[in-house]
Amino acid sequence: MAKWLLLCLGLLACTQALSAPLNVLVGQNKPPYIRLETVSGYEIELLREVVRRMGHEAVFIFVPNARIRALLESGNGDIASLQPNLPDEPGLFFSQPYIRYQNVVVSRSQDELTLQHPADLADKSVIAFQGATKVLGADYRDAVAQNLAYQETVDQRAQVDMLLFGRAQAIVLDRNIFTFHQQNAAQPAAVTMHELFSSTLYRAAFRDPVLQRSFDKALLSVILDNWYQQLQLSHFMQVNQHLPNRFYCADDQATLKQPD
Repeated sequence: MAKWLLLCLGLLACTQALSAPLNVLVGQNKPPYIRLETVSGYEIELLREVVRRMGHEAVFIFVPNARIRALLESGNGDIASLQPNLPDEPGLFFSQPYIRYQNVVVSRSQDELTLQHPADLADKSVIAFQGATKVLGADYRDAVAQNLAYQETVDQRAQVDMLLFGRAQAIVLDRNIFTFHQQNAAQPAAVTMHELFSSTLYRAAFRDPVLQRSFDKALLSVILDNWYQQLQLSHFMQVNQHLPNRFYCADDQATLKQPD
């Protein structure tokens, strides 16, 4: 009886440890990736599922992107959506990529703009997402530096409306964010997407390498699951989150390298 009781208590302790919540630091409202009012969206649901497969519950903390790194480093969070500044950052451990942002330039088809290089934006009225000059490379930054008709905004729905109403010649934003707002636009219009930028891959950052390895294992199981494709279809209406993963060979699904 005593041994049975000790076994039960041990199992209970393990269950409690596995179900301990993890605080996940993410950015603010950014549909279809993050929806604050319902704590949902593609990125939220993906992270929630990965953390669930790690054996934990995800508790989301929404903060401005500029504060995420400092909060994680100070111990106010277990997992953070973060871009590494350097290949190797002391004190932080980064997962395999879990999300892909593809920034594009969008123009109205009727305007027939020829945009083949960021320099082509130098004389256009452009509205970009906040911080675009910091992440889209030197060619883009140089192209818009002297452009008096260039502005950045946090309101990406307004971006789309201003383009479709003809109040801007071009907007710069993620393709899935554009498609989301275009669906509910008051002024529909045919558009052209100009793919001038490489995609941006986001990783999850950790202070604890054990959690990082656990996250990578759970992420791999999600990538190989039909649930992952269905999540993309439900939010983006297409599958466009093909991610590099050093533990997964896309050319041969039967060949997998398991994380250490």
